[in-house]
Amino acid sequence: PDKIHISASLGARELYNYDLENSLRDFQAEDLQEAFVSAARSNTSSSVDDTIDKGRQLLTALKQVDMESYRSDEMSAFSLLVDTKPVTINFYTSRDIREMIVVRNRDTDVISQAIQDFENDSTFKIGDISRDLNSSVDSTYYEIREFGVTVATTNVIDYNMPISWGFTPKWIQINGSHISDKIMDYDISNPPQERTSTDLLEWNLDVGFSMLLTNDFLSRGLGLDGDWLEGEWVVGMVGRNMFPTDFTPFGPERPTARFPAQKRAIHALYQIGLARYQEKYMYAIDIDLVEHEVYDFEGLTRYVSLGGEYYWRDDFHLRAGMRLNTAQTSEGARDKALLTGGFLYQPHGFSIEASAMINEVEMGGTVGFGLAF
Repeated sequence: PDKIHISASLGARELYNYDLENSLRDFQAEDLQEAFVSAARSNTSSSVDDTIDKGRQLLTALKQVDMESYRSDEMSAFSLLVDTKPVTINFYTSRDIREMIVVRNRDTDVISQAIQDFENDSTFKIGDISRDLNSSVDSTYYEIREFGVTVATTNVIDYNMPISWGFTPKWIQINGSHISDKIMDYDISNPPQERTSTDLLEWNLDVGFSMLLTNDFLSRGLGLDGDWLEGEWVVGMVGRNMFPTDFTPFGPERPTARFPAQKRAIHALYQIGLARYQEKYMYAIDIDLVEHEVYDFEGLTRYVSLGGEYYWRDDFHLRAGMRLNTAQTSEGARDKALLTGGFLYQPHGFSIEASAMINEVEMGGTVGFGLAF
C-alpha cells in the first residue's frame, strides 16, 4: 500500500440546563393527582368546586412538567485505512449510545373532560378516574454498533475533473430499551435499569461521491467568471442506510403511534455539501436531506451545517462551525443552533484533533488520534 492510516475517536454530549429531577420532585411532592382523584371520588355537591379547582391545578402542573427531559450521548470509533492504487479500502467500527428520559403529559383530555362534566352536572358519577390517568416518565436507551468496509476509487472525467466515489457495506447491531412508568410511580433516586433487546443484527449500505470542479469546467463549461472561482471547489453527496428498517426494542405497548412510539427506525440519511479550498483556509456548507434523526423520538430535524478551517501553520489548523435546525417542533429537537470550535495538529504523520460544542441546552466534545505511515 502507498499509505496506511489508523485513527480512533471518542465523543460525548449531555444536556446541562435540564431541570428534570427537581420538576419531578416538586410534582410528586404536591400530589395534585391524588388530591384531584380523592375530590372526584367523594362526588358530593360540596366537592364539585373543589374537584374543578384541583383538576385545573393538575392541568397546570402537568403542562409545566411536560417534555422535561434528560439526554446523553456517547460515541467511539476506530478505522484502518489502506491507501492503494486504484482503490482505497477503509475498515471501521463504531459504537453510539443514547440515553433519554422524558416526562409525557397524556392526561389533558381526560382531566378537561372530567372538569367539564362536573361543571355541567354536580351529580356526575366519575368512577375510578385514576385508571384513566396515564402521564408517564419514559426511559429510552439505544446502543448501535456498526462494522463496515469502505471501498473507494477516483476517476478523471471531462475538463480533467477527478471524481471520487465509493460504497460501504456494513453490519448494524441494535440494542434498545423502552421503559414507561406512571409519573407518580417513578423513583427519582432509583431509576429503572434498561432492559435491552438482543440479536437485532442486519446489514446495510452507504454510498457517496465527490467531485473537484476545475476552473476549466466552471469557466468554459458553465460560462462563469470572477475572482470567486479562485481556489478549488468540491461538491459531494452521501447516502447512509440506503435500506431503512424498523426495529422494536423491549418496551410497553403504546395506545397510539405518537412519541415515543413502540416502533423505532433506522432512516436513510442523505447529505449534500459544497466546499471551497484556498491557500490559507477552507469553508463548507452541507444539508441533511432527511426529516428524522436516527432516533425517531427526536422529532423533526433538518440540519444545515456551516464550517470553516484556517491553516495557521502547515501542521496546525483551527476549526469553527455552526449547525442550524430548520425544522422546529414542540416535541423534540427544539435546539435552534449548535456552535463548535476545535483544532487539528498533525506533526510527522501523527495527528490529534479535538472539538467542543455548545448550544442553549447541551454541551459536548470529541477527541481523535491518528497515525499515518
